[in-house]
Amino acid sequence: MSHPNYVCKLRKALYGLKQAPRAWHDKIVEYLVTIGFRMSDADHSLYVRKSDEGIVVITIYVDDLIVGGDNEKEVEHVKRLLKQKFDMKDLGELKFFLSIEVIRTPKGIWLLQRQYALDMLSKYGMVGCKPISVPLNQNGKLSANASEVLEDATMYRKIVGSLIYMTIIRPDLNYTVGLESQFMQVPQKPHLDGVRHTLRYVNATTDYGLFYEASTEL
Repeated sequence: MSHPNYVCKLRKALYGLKQAPRAWHDKIVEYLVTIGFRMSDADHSLYVRKSDEGIVVITIYVDDLIVGGDNEKEVEHVKRLLKQKFDMKDLGELKFFLSIEVIRTPKGIWLLQRQYALDMLSKYGMVGCKPISVPLNQNGKLSANASEVLEDATMYRKIVGSLIYMTIIRPDLNYTVGLESQFMQVPQKPHLDGVRHTLRYVNATTDYGLFYEASTEL
């Protein structure tokens, strides 16, 4: 190497480098703003464009975008603008995104995590476990001083982490998982038994999800 002390100045973010996701995000956001989109105050990955023709909503996750709205022509117009600016491919109607299944029916839209739940049960050796109807053991109270601390907390933390992701569309799990997540630092055997109890509930409710009715005004 003729110049061992030289460094390279990056003029363009290359796919695969650590800087690439941030550079791409800045670029796409800059363009969305120029074509009339505004970032949501509630979620910085959500962008909304309102006009007399209707509303178009875009959600960004790294280099994947979900585009929707209440006016099909406006949605298609925005897609054309994006394709003119970036090398993009339209994958069609949304069916599966980040382990969330989207099912459309005449009555409305279902959001489910069936496959995610089945994969989680398989990962933690709970396939075929006896299903139960409540997520939390009502006969036992979780506390910080229940018994001896687990020698290896890895399994407990992994299960709770997986359950936390399920709460995105499973409000029935919110209280239980919130309680179990309080013991992530120093979990004990009753806590591990508790999350396994929750997995048995998940096994009984793999078809649970969120339903958005088509007949509502929202």
